[in-house]
Amino acid sequence: MASGLVQWRAAAARRGIAVRELAPNIGVELGGIDLAAPEDPEITAIIRGAVVERTLLLLRGQQHLAPAGYLAFARRFGRDMDLHSRRDLCLRDHHEIFVVGNATEDGKPIGAPKVGLNWHTDHYHLEHAALFTFLHAVLIPPVAGETRYANGIAAYEALPEAMRARIAGLRVRHSRARLYRELFPDATEEQCQAEAARFPDVVHPLVRTHPESGRRGLYLGGEWGSQILGLPEEEGRVLFADLLAHMIRPEFVYEHGWQPGDVLMSDNRCSLHRATEWDETLYQRRLHRIILLDDRRPE
Repeated sequence: MASGLVQWRAAAARRGIAVRELAPNIGVELGGIDLAAPEDPEITAIIRGAVVERTLLLLRGQQHLAPAGYLAFARRFGRDMDLHSRRDLCLRDHHEIFVVGNATEDGKPIGAPKVGLNWHTDHYHLEHAALFTFLHAVLIPPVAGETRYANGIAAYEALPEAMRARIAGLRVRHSRARLYRELFPDATEEQCQAEAARFPDVVHPLVRTHPESGRRGLYLGGEWGSQILGLPEEEGRVLFADLLAHMIRPEFVYEHGWQPGDVLMSDNRCSLHRATEWDETLYQRRLHRIILLDDRRPE
């Protein structure tokens, strides 16, 4: 592992930042950091080192974090932010922030309740896929609605050598057109066709090298809209299902029970995540999502 990724722990200890592992193979919580405070370059470096090493970072107690401050925090790690095509589901004054959930205002839905109900890496359908994803919990149901995260590096390193040899060099086709219909069942045919024209299919490696840690990991894309190439269709489908089942085994997964004010930052270059259902007839849920895009293609 690169030395810079080890040093964040020593820096955190020196700054009095509490470090708590969330699960054996994924996730870490850093305590006592106020994201609304002016940027501290060392704190930013600690956060980046932690999320790269552990795939997932939790920062609790950010209830007071306003949308502008949330955006400023995310911009510490990159400038190229996703602008979702459904602007009606983004904050009016901050289109970079997409609303996930079934929250309403003036009796009208303001978010996308069905987004994320499948295992996926954000924006794997792009040539330059997602780098980091941020989720800020604004309104949380008292039960259910957890989010699960899986570490593709730990999962890859646990594969038998024969399987690693079998999948070496394989590539995956990712289709936004097929995915979009699943994510937005209320979308019109015109919207679906526009999405397909805007995002043609792309091909990425099944196993990629993390550009910061140098470790190899599974890069499946998502269970909706991804297809392994170079194999007969049924063989590719079965292999994809087997690798997905392996990657989401309990030892590689962390399930997060949300609290208001939580911020989760995940590294899309080596992970999958999935939302879980809640009783939408009883409770509202609202998360604010920001996605940073990578400046390089998966390799």
